[in-house]
Amino acid sequence: MHPAKNSGFPLLKSLLLCLAFCSAPVAPVGAATTVHSLDQVRGVIKSAEGRAVFDQQINGAPLPDGFGTHLPDGLTKEWLLARLAPGQDIKRLTLVGAKPWPQQPKKFVAVVCLARSVGQAASELKDNANSCAGYDDPNHDVWFGVFGRDASGALQLIARTDAAVNIPVSWSDTNLDAPQNIGSAASSNDPSSGMPESWLRFDLAPYQLRTGDYAFGVRVGWSEGYSGGGASFEGLYLFHIDGAKLRVVFAQPMMFTKMLAGDWNKNGTRDHEESDGNNVLAVLAKTNDGFHDLRLHEQHGKWHRTFQWSAQERRYKMVK
Repeated sequence: MHPAKNSGFPLLKSLLLCLAFCSAPVAPVGAATTVHSLDQVRGVIKSAEGRAVFDQQINGAPLPDGFGTHLPDGLTKEWLLARLAPGQDIKRLTLVGAKPWPQQPKKFVAVVCLARSVGQAASELKDNANSCAGYDDPNHDVWFGVFGRDASGALQLIARTDAAVNIPVSWSDTNLDAPQNIGSAASSNDPSSGMPESWLRFDLAPYQLRTGDYAFGVRVGWSEGYSGGGASFEGLYLFHIDGAKLRVVFAQPMMFTKMLAGDWNKNGTRDHEESDGNNVLAVLAKTNDGFHDLRLHEQHGKWHRTFQWSAQERRYKMVK
């Protein structure tokens, strides 16, 4: 159940009409709540993220401009592409965005997203002027960067990913349901990991890893449709500046929401089973090699995991 007219996925309203030809879903890990009509589903979704997905998909709420596609003054798509992904064909470009970084005055976080082919880009852009979403498999190359203004006000590149992001999200130790196709991507050797289908939005919460040293987040997603329902899943990447390089230092699942259609009622309504889960990432006071520990915990439950900085790998590792 993914926000999807604007992200490239079929509308869930269409999925609700699919009664015979869609693949059967895997039973949810979390406890499901049964309601007796579609209009009761929103009231049992526990997470704000899940309710936002439902509002966008079912109630037609507009998608926010999560990547800042209305570019700040002084930035153009051509300028950003040349600096974040030099040498790449602009005809493959499907999304470019930049937003001010609240914790870092005069700095911007930026993204460029490219389809794997010119033909794919042209097809996507017919329906959506800014798209970084796939259907079943990862099919975009995505670069990120950070820019700042010098004393004269001119924009300068501070750091960027040195290639398209290729680090998968790991579902090997999580309390959340996983997408069915996790582990199917050729880029992942771990059957419990997978690259995102969709790149959704910046997450600019204050992820302070060291004093005055912040990471910024990016939310990513997967979506799947069932007979009379669907599901949406989200993960979180954290990017950290390391010299002139922008590195992925954290990649974990964060949310799922799932809705399955059940029996028809005599009054013409239909039962629906809803299940969802949401995790929250907290920065702890305790440090390791100068970096604060991170704690990923269930929003309405007891599950949690702790992550510590690995100086050798230059990223966070789970220590439970």
